[in-house]
Amino acid sequence: MSINRPRLNFAQAIDAYLHYAPRLPQVQDDAVPEKTDYIDNLLSVADQFDLIVFDAFGVLNSGPTAIPGAVKTVATLQDMGKKIAVVTNDASSSAEAILARHRKRGFDFDNRNLISSQQFVAPLMAEHPEIAHWGAMAPVHWPFHILPGQVEPLGADRDLYDRVGGFLLIDSENWSDEQQNMLQDSLAANPRPILVGNPDICAPMGDFLSVESGYFAHLAADASGVMPKCVGKPYHHVFEEVLRRHPGVDRQRVLMVGDTVHTDVLGGLASGIKTLLVHQGGFLDGQDIEGVFARSGLRPHFCARAIGHGISDEVTEPACCA
Repeated sequence: MSINRPRLNFAQAIDAYLHYAPRLPQVQDDAVPEKTDYIDNLLSVADQFDLIVFDAFGVLNSGPTAIPGAVKTVATLQDMGKKIAVVTNDASSSAEAILARHRKRGFDFDNRNLISSQQFVAPLMAEHPEIAHWGAMAPVHWPFHILPGQVEPLGADRDLYDRVGGFLLIDSENWSDEQQNMLQDSLAANPRPILVGNPDICAPMGDFLSVESGYFAHLAADASGVMPKCVGKPYHHVFEEVLRRHPGVDRQRVLMVGDTVHTDVLGGLASGIKTLLVHQGGFLDGQDIEGVFARSGLRPHFCARAIGHGISDEVTEPACCA
């Protein structure tokens, strides 16, 4: 694979996830269900759960657009009194910006619902008090003020890569071949910590898969031998935070809903909660689902085309009496 791909196809993405699986959280064999129940939509099993945790990209939305049926499904669950959490590896945006985008799509979420990998970057940095100067894979407008110490965006200045004490990989949208080469060369000459705010290898963006920070973190590890430390799905931080916010919910009554085996399903299984995989509009759209399960050694408890398959988001106006 070349160093910088603005887009990946499915075969490239799944090969990357399978190749790097040994670096991801591991799941005991008895935590993986023996079979997957194929269901119509999320509402058909909602009575089994009190807390439903949603991935965003590929589940609630594909790119800027809500996936058909998702808005109505979430609203129905809220009307039923279900507790809702949204977990996202989008470390490039503030919580307010993420919530605003979801509201524009029609979802009724607030800060109590959202858990973003971004909120775990600063605590991860605190594990390295010896580092006062960080270089970040992030655009110049990223809110660096929310992070401790001195953080500078990595650009074309090769000397900066050598001066910093560690690296934060947060937002790869404008990351280039040249920057990746400078990162890898600097790490090979002087190994330092790599902290990753978005461990995704790719994300569904409608008609393509975007390359995310996790992809470049693994390439840097291959080149330098420095293993990245990650926050976000499938790592434990976000799942522990979900359960911390809902201490009265039995873990067996929690469902993780996602579109990717090696982030959403893996993270849910590793946390001891039930999992539902959707495949229409997400990472596995049009793919051999059982083939992916067989290759990965992972499978969810449930599988559906979409959370709101067969459900219309259209609002039906009440009939008026003459």
